[in-house]
Amino acid sequence: MARSKNAQRIAQESAAAAAKIDSKTIDSRTPVEKRTETFRIAAQRETVEAFVVAFILALLFRAFLAEAFVIPTGSMAPMLMGAHKDLSCDRCGEPFQVGASRERSGPRTDLVVVGGICPNCRHVNSLDLKDDPNHATFNGDRILVSKFKYMINDPDRWDVIVFKYPGNPKQNYIKRLVGLPNETLSLSHGDVYARPTGTDEVPAILRKAPEKLLAMSQTVCDTDHQSETLIKSNYPSRWQPWSIGATVPPTDSWTVERSADGLTAEVKSASGDAKWLRYFHHFATDEQWKAADEGKSLADADAYASGAITDFYAYDSYIHVPAGYVYADRPSAAGGGGLERTLNGGYSNGEFNRDYDSSAGPEQFRGVAIWGGQDNGRQQLGRDGLHWVGDLIFDADLETATGTQSATIELIEAGVKYQCQIDLKSGKATLSIIDALASDSAAIPFSDGTTNPSATTGVTAGSRHAIRMSNCDDQIVLWIDDKVVSFDSPTTYDARKFRNRDEDRPRWTAAHPLDASPVGIAVEGGEATVRHLKLRRDKYYIATKDSSFGGIFDYDMNMMFRLANNGIGLGEIQSILGSPKRWDDFVGWPTRREVTFVLEQDQFFPMGDNSPESLDARCWAGTKGQFPLPRGVNEDAWKWSKDSYVPRDLLVGKALVVFWPHSWNSPVPFTPNFKRIKLIR
Repeated sequence: MARSKNAQRIAQESAAAAAKIDSKTIDSRTPVEKRTETFRIAAQRETVEAFVVAFILALLFRAFLAEAFVIPTGSMAPMLMGAHKDLSCDRCGEPFQVGASRERSGPRTDLVVVGGICPNCRHVNSLDLKDDPNHATFNGDRILVSKFKYMINDPDRWDVIVFKYPGNPKQNYIKRLVGLPNETLSLSHGDVYARPTGTDEVPAILRKAPEKLLAMSQTVCDTDHQSETLIKSNYPSRWQPWSIGATVPPTDSWTVERSADGLTAEVKSASGDAKWLRYFHHFATDEQWKAADEGKSLADADAYASGAITDFYAYDSYIHVPAGYVYADRPSAAGGGGLERTLNGGYSNGEFNRDYDSSAGPEQFRGVAIWGGQDNGRQQLGRDGLHWVGDLIFDADLETATGTQSATIELIEAGVKYQCQIDLKSGKATLSIIDALASDSAAIPFSDGTTNPSATTGVTAGSRHAIRMSNCDDQIVLWIDDKVVSFDSPTTYDARKFRNRDEDRPRWTAAHPLDASPVGIAVEGGEATVRHLKLRRDKYYIATKDSSFGGIFDYDMNMMFRLANNGIGLGEIQSILGSPKRWDDFVGWPTRREVTFVLEQDQFFPMGDNSPESLDARCWAGTKGQFPLPRGVNEDAWKWSKDSYVPRDLLVGKALVVFWPHSWNSPVPFTPNFKRIKLIR
C-alpha cells in the first residue's frame, strides 16, 4: 500500500516536472510573431548603436572638425556682429547696425543704446524701444569654425581665426590674422607693413586680395538710398558737376536728378574738355535737418562744402545712456519668464521709465547721452571718425552713347591722382599716377618702372557697364561687371617714394579740392548717363601698442601738446578734418604714431576689423599684466599672457560661415534672417 502511494506521488511529480519543462521548451508563437520579435530586438539594438555612434561622431566632429560659436562683441563688425541693434535709416533707408554689447556686459543692463548714426546720410536715428520689436537688442552671429584646416595647413593671412585668448586660455577670441610667423609688423597711417624678422629690409605693405578688400570695406556713400526730405528742401547732392577753379557747379556739364529710388546723372554733348562729376563729403547738420523737416529751403547750402573721409564706423556710433533714464526696472538675465528672456536675447524686458519718450531723440537726455565708445558725453565723438582715410573703392553704373570718346575714373590720395582712362573706341583701359602738387604733370612709375599699365576691356561707346576701381594698399584694381581686370604690368606702387610719412596727409587747394573731393568720373566727346554711384573706404588699422596711450587712436597727445603749445582735444581734431582750409596748419599730422611688433617662429598677430573697438594683439601686452591668473586656467597655457601675439598652440580654427544670425521679432517672433547667412571672407 505504502509503495502504491509513493508510486503515485512520484508519478504526479514527474508529470508536473514534465509539464514545467514543456512550458519552457515549447514555443507556442506563430512564425510571424517570432520574426516580428526578432526584428524588434534588432531595431532596438541598432537604435542604441546609432545613438552611441552619433554621439561619438559629434564629439569627434566638435573636437577635430568643426564647432559652432556665438559672437559676443563687435570687434569684427561689420563682418561679424556681436550683440547689436539692427536699423534701417529713417531718412534714406540705408540698412546698418550699431553695437549694443555694453548692454549685455553684466547680469543687469547698466547702459542702454537709444540711437545710432546712418553711415550714408549721417542722420541720427532714434530707437523706438517701446513699440518696435525689431529695435530690441539682438544676440551676436552664430558661426561655424573649421578646426581641421589648421591641422593640415598653416593659417593664411587675412583669415578670420578663432583662438584661445593668451590672457585667459579658457576664453575664445575671434579676429583677422594679419601678421605671420617670423615677420616684423609696422602699423602706420592705417596700413600694415611687414619685413622678415631680423633683417634690415624695407617693410613692404600688406595687400588684401580683391574679395577680402570688398568684404572688409565700409560704406561712405550709396546713391541708391536718398533722403526725400533733403531732396524736397533742395539740399545739394554730394555728387556735383565740377571743373577746374569752379566755385559753383557749372551749368554746361552733368545734370543730377534725385528721387527716393536713387540718383541719375546725365551729360549731353560733352565736347571739348572732359566733363567731371565729383564727390563732396558733406552732410546736413542737425539744424539743416530740422529746417528741412519744417519745409524750409536748403538750396543756399554750399554744394562744394566738404571734409576729409574718416574712419567713421556706423557700428561704433551707438548713442547710449545710463539704464535708469530708460527703465524703472532694468532688464536682467534673471528677471522675467523663460519665454520672455528667450525673445529678448536672454534678458527680461524690464519696465520702462514713465519719463522716457520712445518717440523722441537723444536730445531728451540732454548732456547725459554718450556718443560712441570714446565720447566723454560732451563732444559727441561718435558722429565721425578720428583719422583721415585715403584708400577708397568707387563703383559706377556707366552708360555711354555711341560716339563718346573716353571715360576717366579718378581717385585722389594725399594730393596724388590715381586715374583709369578708358578709350571707348577700343575699350583699352590705361592707368596712371600723377602728382597734382608737382610743377609738372609727369606720370609717376608703378612698381616695375612702367608708367601706364594697360588692359583690354569690353567698355566701348554705346554700352553700359558696372565699373569699380579701388586704390587701396598701394595698388589699383579695376573691375568690369564684377570681374577683376588683368593688366599687362603690375598695378602696384610704393607711395612712400613720392609721399613720406609727414607728407602723407590730405591736401586741398583753391583751384582743385583734391582730397576734399577725392573721387570723380568724367567723359569726353559725347553723352553719358550714370545711374548708381557708391563709395567705400578701406580698413584703417589704428597704431596703438598698449592701454597707456589712453585710448585707441593714432595721435601722440603729448607730442601734439608740445607742437601746439596747447592741448588739442579729439573733438577739435574732428573739426579740423572737416575743414580743408585748416589741413595745412594742423600740427597733429606728424604725431600719428607708427608702432612695430616682432614675431618669431609659430607666432601669429591677429587684429579686429573694428579697429577702434578691438582688444587684439596690439594692446594685450599692456593690459594682461594687470590681471592675476584666472581661476581654472592652466599656468602653462597662460605663459603667453604678456606677449603681443598668439602662439600656434592656442589656435583653434578658421571661421567659415555665419549659419544663424539673429532672427527678427516681427512680423512674427523668430522670423529667419536669411539675408545675413553668409560665408566669412
